[in-house]
Amino acid sequence: MSDHTSRPGQSYNGHTPQLPAAAPRAAATPAWVHTSAAPLQAALAGIGQGHIGPAATLWPTGQDSDAAQRAGRYIQQTARHPQRTRPALAAQAIDRYSRPGQTVFDPFVGCGTTVVEAVYAARRAIGVDIDPRWVELTERNLRYAHRHGATGAGWIEHHDARYLSPVPRRLRGVVDLVLATPPTRLEPSGYPARRWSNEDVVRQLETDLKLSLASWIPLLHPGTTIVLTTRLLHRAHQLLDLTVPIAYATEWAGLDFVERIAALRVPVRDVHHRPRPATRSRRRGRRPRVVHDDVLVYRVPDVLPTWWRGRR
Repeated sequence: MSDHTSRPGQSYNGHTPQLPAAAPRAAATPAWVHTSAAPLQAALAGIGQGHIGPAATLWPTGQDSDAAQRAGRYIQQTARHPQRTRPALAAQAIDRYSRPGQTVFDPFVGCGTTVVEAVYAARRAIGVDIDPRWVELTERNLRYAHRHGATGAGWIEHHDARYLSPVPRRLRGVVDLVLATPPTRLEPSGYPARRWSNEDVVRQLETDLKLSLASWIPLLHPGTTIVLTTRLLHRAHQLLDLTVPIAYATEWAGLDFVERIAALRVPVRDVHHRPRPATRSRRRGRRPRVVHDDVLVYRVPDVLPTWWRGRR
């Protein structure tokens, strides 16, 4: 009698039985892919976002449209910029994390929302952008703001936020608030285009933000607040959660996390309002609607990281 046993229904041919091939293991979903069908509810509950946790506060910054918020405060050409921060969001952050007379810095100035709202709020503002088109647009917005009652001072430079050194001595340690929206691709005008995968975009954002944070060190002082805003991004059939590379970069830089806020881009409606239920045909193929910006607040620690000291 053979020492080997065979499974019922199988014959033994004298060789070691061939084990069934293991099913291919599914690739793990990257942390930066957002999978919730309700992004705002996920942000408030912190679902799948253990790197920053839930949003502790909700800002109603979408009660008016972007156009209504800019009317009489910005020139019309501001609408040309593709990724504008809502003025209500910038104004709320400036009011919450700085005081009149303090200095606000935006290293990715774009159309100038941060610096314009800062000068309207009687702050000093410094803006930097890699694209000369947006530097010119921001300068025009600043002149317009000063003609319409803004009392703060603004200064705009055409520069790459990743390579600001050497920083003039008069600017060392003067920034009290950094308020910025890191771009997904920080490129100078005329940069040769290439195809970017979603993974490329996320990794490049993390790398650019690390370089930028290291470059800003001379401007900051212990206690400086750094507010970074971002939004879920629909791209190539995925919903990218850009809070992930931001969280990795700020942890690498040694910043202290303070809080996360969800800033609404839509009006807060009557609680008794019931939206029309989606039919099966409307549900099919529908992408999750992004109705909020993530506002991530950090603070420069009182005891600076050791590696900072050589850059100051």
